[in-house]
Amino acid sequence: MNNHVSRGKRRYSAIASFALGLGTAIGVSMVLTIPAQAATETIVHNFTGSPDGGSGYSGVLSGLIQDAAGNLFGTTGEGGIYDAQNGGAGTVFELSLQNGVWVETVIHSFGGPGDGGFPYGGLVMDGAGNLYGVLFDYVYFGAVYKLTPDGHGNWTETILTEPGAGPQVPFDTLTLDAAGNIYGVGLGTGSEGKCRKKCGFVYELSPPASPAKKKWKYTVLYRFLGEKYGDGENPYGNLVFDAGGNLYGVTAGGGAADYGIVFELSPGVAGWTEKVIYDFSDGLLGQYPRAGLTRDPAGNLYGTTAGYGGGMVFELSPNNSWTLNVLYSFPEPIDGKSSWGLVTLRDGNLYGTTIAGGSSGDGVVFELSASGGTWTENVLHSFAGSPSDGVYPEGGLVFDNDGNLYGVTTRGGATGNGFVYEISQ
Repeated sequence: MNNHVSRGKRRYSAIASFALGLGTAIGVSMVLTIPAQAATETIVHNFTGSPDGGSGYSGVLSGLIQDAAGNLFGTTGEGGIYDAQNGGAGTVFELSLQNGVWVETVIHSFGGPGDGGFPYGGLVMDGAGNLYGVLFDYVYFGAVYKLTPDGHGNWTETILTEPGAGPQVPFDTLTLDAAGNIYGVGLGTGSEGKCRKKCGFVYELSPPASPAKKKWKYTVLYRFLGEKYGDGENPYGNLVFDAGGNLYGVTAGGGAADYGIVFELSPGVAGWTEKVIYDFSDGLLGQYPRAGLTRDPAGNLYGTTAGYGGGMVFELSPNNSWTLNVLYSFPEPIDGKSSWGLVTLRDGNLYGTTIAGGSSGDGVVFELSASGGTWTENVLHSFAGSPSDGVYPEGGLVFDNDGNLYGVTTRGGATGNGFVYEISQ
């Protein structure tokens, strides 16, 4: 295995350890007993480690995506065919339903010659069926990659950023706009609380102006200033657009009390301008938003926090000014604790996961439904741990056309490497 991949793995583990620490805030929550709604979990695929995908302690940090044919795609933080003796450098996989059985195909193993390693985040797909994601390590820097299908089951990887000229410590899932531009976030590299200009950033990749030119243009849109300046620090999760072309996202730290913020980036003639639209400064209304945001057609933003007691699910409404509504606080440990996954909106209900809590403390899949202004939680599944069930469902969820939910666990399953699961009601 190349030295740059080996070094990247050490850095990857350090960032993962930092991330794990975000959910340790202690708080007091009201404890409510909420019965589980009837739902059935089915293990779609158990990861076995190299040459298959695997997670180990690096984690599968994001959920799955689905194409028009119903195939599922995702990433694993370890596994694959390269440097298998050290756990592998990660994979991109596809799951397809064949004669009623889900079949997994590893469509790319990272860590080969000229390649980077350790995909840290999920995937996005453009209208042509190309996949995009981020690598934690590519010649000591991160990279954005593209996987192009040939229509016969083969995929070709292209690294879109040059060594040293791409995002350093890129993180989480990318966002595409209608013109094919890519947007993402990167973690900070400065010391906490004193990281001015090194507190993390938002970047854009623009495709070549013509097919003859292969180089994508990399631009940093904004660098966060950190807690000392009342700004965010260490952006996590995806970015979302509104109808006016503004971008929204979260940082897991920074703000007045270093509990994180929700931010807006607005394009203009002189560049992009940032505005903090919510600061989790009092701590009682959540700490450490980590999963990114979901936007509904009315412009409301939905997200989760990992800290303060069990964490919570919130809504930000764009009235004359942004107003935060706590939709649900998790009364640990009954119904989940600390949500790191993006919430999914369907038919007015919200669906998500927590990394801990539930009947065995290994996390849950939850549904939130509103009636008369009050949101009620149904625990659709409590994970029970290895070897029969999963541990640590960090990512978000995706629906199929029949209303079944799919997600991933970071650990657990038959080999401890995590698995892909289905929740049917």
